[in-house]
This record gives sequence, C-alpha cells and structure tokens, in this order.
Amino acid sequence: MDAYRPSGDVVHLQGLNYNDTEIAKVKPDDEFRILSFGDSFCHATVSPPFSYNGILESRLRDNNLTVRVVNFGEPLSSIPQYLATLKNWAPQIDHDMILINIFAINDLGELARNDLEDDLHLNRIMGELFINSQTGHKRLDHVPHVFPLRLMDYLHAIYYYFKDGSVIYREIPPPYTLALGPVTPESFAKVVENDLAVCDNDAQAIHRPALERVKELADLLSTMRKQGKRILILISPSEIQINPALFHETVTRLHRDPNRYDLNLPNAMVRDAIQAVDPELEIFDLTPLLRETMAQGVNPYYPLDAHWSAVGNRIVGEALADHLSRP
Repeated sequence: MDAYRPSGDVVHLQGLNYNDTEIAKVKPDDEFRILSFGDSFCHATVSPPFSYNGILESRLRDNNLTVRVVNFGEPLSSIPQYLATLKNWAPQIDHDMILINIFAINDLGELARNDLEDDLHLNRIMGELFINSQTGHKRLDHVPHVFPLRLMDYLHAIYYYFKDGSVIYREIPPPYTLALGPVTPESFAKVVENDLAVCDNDAQAIHRPALERVKELADLLSTMRKQGKRILILISPSEIQINPALFHETVTRLHRDPNRYDLNLPNAMVRDAIQAVDPELEIFDLTPLLRETMAQGVNPYYPLDAHWSAVGNRIVGEALADHLSRP
C-alpha cells in the first residue's frame, strides 16, 4: 500500500514526517477542518502547537470553535509539489477549507534556477529522511541509500542504531525541532542574493514558466472554490523584502543600484497570475504585516535562517485567526 494513500480510517502524519500528529479521514460533523499546504514555511521549524498552523488552530478554538488545522507542509518543495500534495490528500481527507502558503520569492526562484525537479514526488525530503524531525528517533523503515547493495544499507543502519543509540541528539532550544537549520553567514548571504535576484525588474521573463504553474495551481483551487470549499492563499515574503537593513547591506555588498529592484515584484507576479485565473480567489499577502512587525523592532525570522522564528509563527498564526474570524 502506498504510504501516501493509506488504508484505514486514520492517517498517521508524524509517521510520514509531516509536522503534525494524525488525522481521521472522516471529520466529525461539528468540526471545521482546514488542510494547510506549502513548503518549509508551512511545515515550520517549531513543534506543531507553535507553528502558525498550530497557533491558528488554538486561537480559533479560543473563540469556541471546533477547528482542526492539518499541516501538510513539505520542505524543499514549490508550486509543482503543492499541486501534487493537494491532489493527493484533498480527495482522501474530509475538509471545509484549503489554506495554501506560497513563498513567492523562493518558489519562483527555485523553479527559475532548476533547484527542484518539476515533478509530482510527494514529501521528497522529509518523507525519505532517516530521522523523525519532531523527536530525533531513527526510522529503520527509511534507511538511507549508502551502498550499491541495499542489504548493506540495512546492516550499516542497524549496526549504528545499536552502537550509537536510537535517537539523534542536537542542542536545539525549545520549541524548535530538528528542522531548524541556521547556516553560516556566507551561506545565508547566498540565500539572500538568490532572493534579491527574483526582485530584479529586468528578469521578469525568466519566471514565466513558474507563473504558468501558479496558474495551474490557481485553476485547481478555483475549481475547489466553486465546489463550495473556502480557499485562502497566503503570499509570504522573504526577510530581504521586509528588512530594509538587510536589503541595503546586500545591494551595497554586491555594488548594485537599489533602484534596479522591486521588493514587491515577486508577490505581485504571483498575485496577478492567480487573479488572471479567478479574481474571486482569496489572497492574504503577509508582507505588510511583517514589515510593520520589523519596523516595531521584532524580526520574525530566525537568525541566519530563511524561516520564521517561534515569534514569527505566532504573529502569522494570530493574524490568520483574526482574518478568518472576520465576517
């Protein structure tokens, strides 16, 4: 049986290395269920209750609503993988709403640079990982490929399982998980440079193939909206889009003219592609919120990491709860 089309009444999400627990395929009559999709921003580098999905769920429950937000975020994924994951899980699991997070600058950049394969492979990184990202426990049913002979892979894994223990330990401050991965300043600078390149006014043509995939995603979401599902599309910024100091430091280091770049461009291209398919699809661009957060002296991103910190996840989760609570 395909692990992503499981038999039985319950899907064990943590066993598939999603940043969640488990979910019944059939929802209770009084439950409002949201299926949440996206990349590592959606998966989050914090444990489930502290992710924006977890914060959204708890805040809505504080309003006496019976809500379940199911986290299908997949690190190192982009628009093609969002499509594949949505097509796989939405027909299998009862739901009332789809929440999808498009990390515009990253999604466009990854496809333009061919960093990711444009395929339908589900949960490529986390699903095949040897360890459980929440607990650090080694997964003997996901032994990595090291040797030409597969039997040697299993013997190697079992030997070190008993020699070194069943858990991989890292000094990680709670509530973070093993998905947390701050990098060196040099590596982070390269990430920022890649993000800046997507904001180049003269490079819009290179993103046309990716935007066609955005339109394909929007077409699927439009069909679901017309079938009665609520759809909310988040557009999330990178740090360079909300942190003026980081932007000016980067263009100065690269000896670039700051006027060459439009920090709103990636989000605008994604928004325009979606609205060209269906103007009634609901979009919530988080950029103004996070710019205001930054202006107030709170950086929502983890240092030397492209992802939101626990504080950033809380801010986004609370803003989502406020947004969904409005009439």
